[in-house]
Amino acid sequence: MSVAVVTGASRGIGRGIALALADAGHDIVVGYNTDAAAAEQTADDIAMLGRRVVCVAGNVAEDGTAKALVDAAVVQLGGLDAWVNNAGVSTLAPLMETSADDLTRLVDVNVVGVLHGMQAAARHFLDTNTPGRIVNISSDLGVAAFKFLGAYAATKFAVVALTKTLALELAADGITVNAVCPGTAETDMVMAERDSETTLLGLSAHDVRQSYLDGIPLGRFCEPADIGAAVAYLLSPGASYVTGQSICINGGSVLH
Repeated sequence: MSVAVVTGASRGIGRGIALALADAGHDIVVGYNTDAAAAEQTADDIAMLGRRVVCVAGNVAEDGTAKALVDAAVVQLGGLDAWVNNAGVSTLAPLMETSADDLTRLVDVNVVGVLHGMQAAARHFLDTNTPGRIVNISSDLGVAAFKFLGAYAATKFAVVALTKTLALELAADGITVNAVCPGTAETDMVMAERDSETTLLGLSAHDVRQSYLDGIPLGRFCEPADIGAAVAYLLSPGASYVTGQSICINGGSVLH
């Protein structure tokens, strides 16, 4: 029986990951920050799949949250085998108009939060001699830059760098560390970015949406289930020889 922590699992891509892992046979710790109702809905859906589940509230940027997630996995579900750092925030603005405060907010959640999660998971795996799996959710903006998303891209490039480094440092202990880099999904976060872009460019919401879609060779937006399937693979026995990789799931919009 495997237990996985998924941060930012109440909605969007995190919810898709949690459900995919539950469907693959993992018990789940649902990490979330503020939306308790959405987290409970995710938990209910996981339970309907026949898996055990517990919800843990906390801001991943704060030092104690990762420990609370580990403790919930071990005490309430009996162990910890995998960790998925998914929680993230974004902002859309020209780099010349991006404030230091905005960048700090993104770094706190998207980079420091990932570091806390990686360290907490790795310490548990090492202390218990567990050949665990760590998956960090980066972005296709973690391997390529786009206008107006420079601050976000900077944090997601950092996630890729952290992933590669820890993969090398933990390989001898049988622990794998990989990144999944989603393309554009119509999540709440992306819709907020799109609203900002319509204002910035003076275009209609339809035109901005279509411009995104035109850049995806497979002709559709990413779905949370697409990312969930990739993470489930990285946690599967078939991925035991995969580490230090950044896998883009984006319909061909960025080739990496």
